[in-house]
Amino acid sequence: MKRPLEASAEGRGRIVGITDGVFAIALTLIVLEIRVPAHEAIHSERELLAAIAALAPRFLTYALSFLTLTIFWFGQQAQHGLIAKSDRRLATLNLCFLAFIALLPFSTDLLADFLEFRTAVLVYWLNLLALGVTLFASWRYAEKSGFVAEDVDAETKRTVYLRIIKAQILWAVGAALSLVSPLLGVGFILVVQLVYAAALRGSLLGKVIG
Repeated sequence: MKRPLEASAEGRGRIVGITDGVFAIALTLIVLEIRVPAHEAIHSERELLAAIAALAPRFLTYALSFLTLTIFWFGQQAQHGLIAKSDRRLATLNLCFLAFIALLPFSTDLLADFLEFRTAVLVYWLNLLALGVTLFASWRYAEKSGFVAEDVDAETKRTVYLRIIKAQILWAVGAALSLVSPLLGVGFILVVQLVYAAALRGSLLGKVIG
C-alpha cells in the first residue's frame, strides 16, 4: 500500500498539470489590467492617441511580466523534465512557487500605477526573488531526495543552480539601480528579461547565462 508521503511519478504529473493552469491564469490576468479607454471620454483622434500613450506604463509592465512568466515557465518545465518523481514535500515547494506566480499580477499592477516610486520596483523585485528562492529550493530538495532522473549528469544539475542564481543576481542589480532611478531599475530588469528570453529561443545569448 502506497504511503501518503511516498514519492511517485503520478505525483510529478499532478504538479505539472496544476503548474500549467496557474501560469495560464497569471498570463491572462496581467493583460486584463490594460483597459481600453472609455469611449465617452474620447472625442477626437488626438484624445485617443493621448489616452493610448497614457497606457504606456501598463504596456511596459505587461511586457516585463510576460517575459518573467515565460522565463519561469520554461525554467519550471525544464526542471520537471529532469525530475522523475515527486512527493508531498516537493509538491508543497512547487505550490509555494505557484503562489508567488499568482501574486505577479498584483505586483505588476502596483508597478504600473506607481512606476516612478522605488517601493513599487522593490515589491516587484521581491516577487522575483521569492520565485527564484522557491524554484531553487524545489530543485535542491528534488536532487537531495534522489528524485532527479538517473540519466541527468552532474554538469546539468550544476547548470540548473547557476541559471537561477545568475538571474537573481542580475535582478538584484536592477533593484539596486531603482534606488537611483525607478525607471532605470525597471529598464535594466527588462533588458535582463529580454536576454533570457532570447537565450531560451536558442540564440547565442544562451552562452551568457549558462
